[in-house]
Amino acid sequence: MPLGMVRLSSSAVKTLLSLLLLATGCPLMLFPIGTVQGSDSFPSNIYPTFIRNDTLFEHLALHPDPDVGRVYVGARNRLFQLDPSLQPELQDATGPVTDSRDCLPPVTETNCPQARETSNHNKLLLVNPYSMELITCGSVNQGICQKRSLDSVDQVLFSTERPVDTQYVAANHPNVSTVGLVVRSHPDKQPVLFVGRGYTSSHPPISTRNLAQDPIFSYEETAKLAVAGRLSEYDHNFVASFAHRQHVYFLFYRRDLKSPSREYRTYISRVCLDDQAYYSYVEVPLTCRSRTGKIYNLLQAVQLGVSKEDVGGRASETLVGVFSTRLASNRPSEESALCMFNLEDVDRRINSTRDFCYTQMGKEAGVEAISSANIELMSSLCSPPDTGCSLLSAMQV
Repeated sequence: MPLGMVRLSSSAVKTLLSLLLLATGCPLMLFPIGTVQGSDSFPSNIYPTFIRNDTLFEHLALHPDPDVGRVYVGARNRLFQLDPSLQPELQDATGPVTDSRDCLPPVTETNCPQARETSNHNKLLLVNPYSMELITCGSVNQGICQKRSLDSVDQVLFSTERPVDTQYVAANHPNVSTVGLVVRSHPDKQPVLFVGRGYTSSHPPISTRNLAQDPIFSYEETAKLAVAGRLSEYDHNFVASFAHRQHVYFLFYRRDLKSPSREYRTYISRVCLDDQAYYSYVEVPLTCRSRTGKIYNLLQAVQLGVSKEDVGGRASETLVGVFSTRLASNRPSEESALCMFNLEDVDRRINSTRDFCYTQMGKEAGVEAISSANIELMSSLCSPPDTGCSLLSAMQV
């Protein structure tokens, strides 16, 4: 249950995103028309502005060294490298390219006569702080990724010419969501890329990708989320992912497959960093509800923050999210609300759900304890092997 709730205006999502950027120490607002600028609440001469009206800004990343202060912007058909004053240093064209979602790369006139000039939308823009590389993934060529230099965004360090299907990372549609993060479970382990992607074809909704071993960006020899039934039923709309302690979390919304109304709901899922089989994977619903009982079921933006210390002197982590009601299909309405969740409470519920799944086949006092938390994943949630990751998961809270 949310700790608190505030009704917001129709611009709530944009406002929260600006606040989240400010909270990270980067006083920037990202506008869809191709403008990065300071918040309107401050004089324009304090914060620099970078404007490009010929493209669509889609993602932003920062150099891991604050002293460098470099900013990277992933846009439609463009990648930009900016200095700390948002002055352009370098840019590179990533599209349009000849492509078709029905064809496998490399796309040629011979093997894909229906291919047309297609815009390349930036789906992932991530910094690998361990190898000091920039990871970029586009919507063309089945969502393959590249490694680029943090010093020269136009310098490609790795790009597979003949990718296999396990190397298709991002969603190959501009309107289908993709989120990810680079993390490692231990200082002596190689970092990996965790990816969550909406449904476009027969690819897992969540997977772990190689960054050091061949084949690069593949989930071979790592892990993927196996689902029971049809993949099309798991049409996740991913919003965010983050790592905390020894877990990776994904936040998304999709239809509640067990509900008669099949209404959309927001979920948070958790998996251990070093879980090679996803035995530790659990998801539970997040409900944002007003005092009058109105449900805001579509998460639009979220940030993990640290609240003030409690009576015992401990600082607790809090999830702050903007939720909207639903219009047609899965489109959000203009009516939004702000809800907060204590991460310790979320972890406690996840642990309880996992324990019931392993010990009582998902039932609490004879009633399904996770009826709204994806019963279709019971085959993987309740697999009998007892992994070290599962034990670690139980010890974390």
